[in-house]
Amino acid sequence: MRSPIAAVLAVIFAIGAIFANTGMAASPAASSSTTGAVKANRPDSIQTVRMKNTLSKLIRQDDFLDEALETLESANGKLSAHNMLALGLSFKIIKSDLDAISALNKKEFSEVQPEPGATTYTKTILSYSRSISQKIIKISGLVAKASRTNKKLAMRDAVISPDSSGSQARGTGRPPYKKTGNGKKLTQILEEQKAVERLSSDIQILKTASRQLNATSKWLYIVSK
Repeated sequence: MRSPIAAVLAVIFAIGAIFANTGMAASPAASSSTTGAVKANRPDSIQTVRMKNTLSKLIRQDDFLDEALETLESANGKLSAHNMLALGLSFKIIKSDLDAISALNKKEFSEVQPEPGATTYTKTILSYSRSISQKIIKISGLVAKASRTNKKLAMRDAVISPDSSGSQARGTGRPPYKKTGNGKKLTQILEEQKAVERLSSDIQILKTASRQLNATSKWLYIVSK
């Protein structure tokens, strides 16, 4: 007859064997799960990296246009010389960046491969390109409104009283510059008008760059299908 200790040990060994078998049975599942995690964390392909880079550039330009829209909308058609200068510089930078993105799209035409996820990226690139185009059209309308407002203000401010003309100012000690009723010099009014015209020219150039971007983004989406 076995002692109580031997009986207890026999039970312990039996339980240990059961747990060992369970662990062995679960091992393949755990291995499969680990393999799945490795596959899920697989690094992006070179093509995906390029497309992510293009997309990030587009998102940045989209944000810049949001800032320009905010400036124009808050101005309510009355742009200061400082605002016009800042917007003009911003439009030039955005135009240059859009040209660079169009060049990246053209380069991608011959390199794009039908790999998983490629169409998702090219479709998103096309979507942002269209969003940028719509914002530029809206900005163009706001710039045109500012130009009309500026012309009206220039005509109003250019009304000169008889005693402020250069001819009557001679010998009085007053400067021989024509001034408006609100204290603006005529030369200042003309400079502001030129600034608006430059801004209008800048936005037209930006619209051309946007059309080119839209075209290249559309073709990239087509060839990636």
